[in-house]
Amino acid sequence: MKNKTNNIVGSLPKEMLSEILMHAASNSVNDFVNVKLSCKAFLEASNYDHIFENVSMKKLSFVPWRKSEKHFLKRCKDARNAEALYRKGMVNYFSRRNAESGLRYLKKAVEKGHVEAIYTYGIILICLGGELRKQGLQALSSSNLMTSCSKRSFKIASCRSKTKKFLSSMWVYVSLDEPKEYCVNNAKVVCCNCDDHDVAPRPNCLSSEGQSWEASNNLVDNLPCCDSCFWNREAALFCSILRKFLVN
Repeated sequence: MKNKTNNIVGSLPKEMLSEILMHAASNSVNDFVNVKLSCKAFLEASNYDHIFENVSMKKLSFVPWRKSEKHFLKRCKDARNAEALYRKGMVNYFSRRNAESGLRYLKKAVEKGHVEAIYTYGIILICLGGELRKQGLQALSSSNLMTSCSKRSFKIASCRSKTKKFLSSMWVYVSLDEPKEYCVNNAKVVCCNCDDHDVAPRPNCLSSEGQSWEASNNLVDNLPCCDSCFWNREAALFCSILRKFLVN
């Protein structure tokens, strides 16, 4: 019965087999490996770029240590897998201290709609200031992160959580300066002044002293303000969690 099944599978076009493998890979890397090794026909059809472009990386460690995992991550990156591009960008920017390469890979992930990449890329540019800040705000404000308040809070909380897990898994050598327009670390009280954005100023106070990361999250999510001030505050929170993992 097994040989008969293998013969049927082997008679199918490689393109069809690769589509089956792609769907398995997008569900789980384990499913992909199991299907790939189930017969020779699937094995021979398992090296198409679109498979590795869509493979799920949820069960893989953020920073691979084993040679096989590094090779797999590189294969996914070369196939322009959004998650692989995001991970490469994070490592290059914060661990390998290669800002140019890190931003380049993050931007590639942004172009593929990767939510955490949009979040990180936008905040880095905001912290860098000047014209880059405008680009960061544009990337964040034009993304699906800026939906209804409830959905926005959920998505951004998810981004924060993944960022925290990622940073905790690698050596962090690069910090970011909080936006000059909004500094949590060096001020007890800060306000939302939206004079530059054609929005009526709405004072909102936030003290960072004695606040946990999670507590600050809730405060920031619930304070009304314009997009610019919202992301300035979010960038300040991002900087605070980054400092916790910074290697001195």
